[in-house]
Amino acid sequence: MKKIFFSLIILALCFIVPSISQARIDITPQKIVIEPRGRSGEFTILNLHDIKGTFRIELIHFEQDENGVYKELAEPLSPDFDPQKIVRFSPRQFSLEPGGRQKVRMSLRKPADLPEGEYRFHAKAIRLVQDDERKNTDGTVSVVANIGVAIPVVIRHGQVISKAKISSPQFVPASQKENKQPELQLDILREGNASAIGRLEVFWQAQGEKNKKIGLVSNANVFTEINTRHFKIPLGEMPTGNGNILIRYSDEVNKGKIIDEVTIKR
Repeated sequence: MKKIFFSLIILALCFIVPSISQARIDITPQKIVIEPRGRSGEFTILNLHDIKGTFRIELIHFEQDENGVYKELAEPLSPDFDPQKIVRFSPRQFSLEPGGRQKVRMSLRKPADLPEGEYRFHAKAIRLVQDDERKNTDGTVSVVANIGVAIPVVIRHGQVISKAKISSPQFVPASQKENKQPELQLDILREGNASAIGRLEVFWQAQGEKNKKIGLVSNANVFTEINTRHFKIPLGEMPTGNGNILIRYSDEVNKGKIIDEVTIKR
């Protein structure tokens, strides 16, 4: 089994799959969360390639570790939830002209005895390589892999609870970083039977001035297989002088809801 890093964009996502410029495929939104009363969801595939292509939706499974590293699994995360039997996509395979887009609808058929909790898989859009793309100008044939982009799909069932808090924030100055960019390291501690799905923002509150955002991590997700995730947030600058540094972890599912905030005096 291989390890894959999901970058902060799709993202997630769940997000590692090739970048959009390489894959020439995009999926929006970058993650899907279906709440307990929900029975369906949808996403859109965009063909950013300059030629017509055939696309197929596949299911894959990833397990997250405390550093945000994802390991691909051969089986679903939970034996109680096999998305191959529960989830239907319409359409499952389709063609798109250059610049075209296709909305894909997901429908769920939850088993009557499905235990309460949260379940997850990734939906992957793959562009199938056409035969003429394998042919070289000299008449030989190259092996060209199908490429794709994946997003996390979270299914919540019954009563689900998720709590999270920011822990152990620590600044790393530029002088200690190889790329000479300051960094804020911290942990997110999660509790409950549901994932913490959010974004991390860092603000510098200098005395007498407006708040200035100096750091951001989107798709700062802590999934149910772990209770702690370590984050490294690149900072646009290392604050100096008097003021406060505000670290905010906000909910990406319930927009506007703040999961936790921590203020550090400088």
